[in-house]
Amino acid sequence: MARPATNRLKCNPPLGRMPVLQYLRPSEIDIDPAYQRSIDAPASQTLIRKIAQHWNWDLCQPLVVAARPTGALMVIDGQHRLAAAKLRGDIDQLPCTIVHYESAADEAASFVHLNQQRRPLTKVELFKAAVASADPEARAIVKAMEAAGLSIAPHTNYTAWKPGMVSNIGGIERAWRQHGVAATSAALKVLGSAYPGEVLRYAGSIFPGIASICAEDGEDCDLVLLREMVAVNSQVEWRNAIMAARSADPNLSFSRASAQVLADHWDEFLGEVLSEDAA
Repeated sequence: MARPATNRLKCNPPLGRMPVLQYLRPSEIDIDPAYQRSIDAPASQTLIRKIAQHWNWDLCQPLVVAARPTGALMVIDGQHRLAAAKLRGDIDQLPCTIVHYESAADEAASFVHLNQQRRPLTKVELFKAAVASADPEARAIVKAMEAAGLSIAPHTNYTAWKPGMVSNIGGIERAWRQHGVAATSAALKVLGSAYPGEVLRYAGSIFPGIASICAEDGEDCDLVLLREMVAVNSQVEWRNAIMAARSADPNLSFSRASAQVLADHWDEFLGEVLSEDAA
């Protein structure tokens, strides 16, 4: 008789010793430069000052601290928070997870494992969090997207998207700040209507060019004609043209290449329309 299938996860035995939760004074904790990243770089110093200036206990997760046989306490994870607490001077205690290792080499290995297991948040995830936290700009962008028939993709796997879903949040935010609300909202409407029923796989390639045209032409921009121009080419054709422009000029950023390619086509398209009207 066949054994019934099971979904039970087969796990290896736990490794290491169970950590101890403890509050420590910042002055008790040191940093081992042998394996820790330097915090002297401008980016790290800016982050430390930001944490110090806007200290929020709700965001302060426990530091991971190694207790050495000598009694020394070395931070493995959380050195920016530690440096910020020391910079402030009024943080008397920090929540810490105390772990014990046989050697500094084991500490370094743990540091590597901790950082390898981290998955950075995507732009989409950060944007969704901003919307959930009632960030005014994020909510205004969502409203403009909804007006254009667009929505935030739940992930970056376009094969499972529905028509109208987009993940180019970074590009939309840049356009919002660079070109303004009106131009970005107009560009979203053009994007949302150019490929009805299609999955917008290459929205991130096409959108910067549309937004640039809307900003350049301002209130005089004919969105109906612009939509027709965009729809003349498939998403793949626009993508290929933009990539070709970047190959011809490696100094072009992706957004500038998109703006250049679509602007050239827009001028040509308008010229053809004027010629037809004159005839």
